[in-house]
Amino acid sequence: MTSTTLTGTLSRLAREHALLDVKDAAAAIGVTPWWVRRLIADGELRGINVGGHDKAARWRVDPEDLAAFMRTRENRPRDMFQGRRSA
Repeated sequence: MTSTTLTGTLSRLAREHALLDVKDAAAAIGVTPWWVRRLIADGELRGINVGGHDKAARWRVDPEDLAAFMRTRENRPRDMFQGRRSA
């Protein structure tokens, strides 16, 4: 069974050592490619420029870096409700 959650997808990509382009990184976290480029430019998200010396930047994002960025955006610990049962 494969995981379709963001965490599962990013973990699978990290194991495969696949870098995400800006479009894929944006789709993974539900924002626009422009916003991902902005996060990279502001230093909030680590990006790797694979563009040539005289060419425009072509950014790639490591899935582990994307997952770390998302963890910094959490508003509560993941296990906050762990062990709590609904009535």
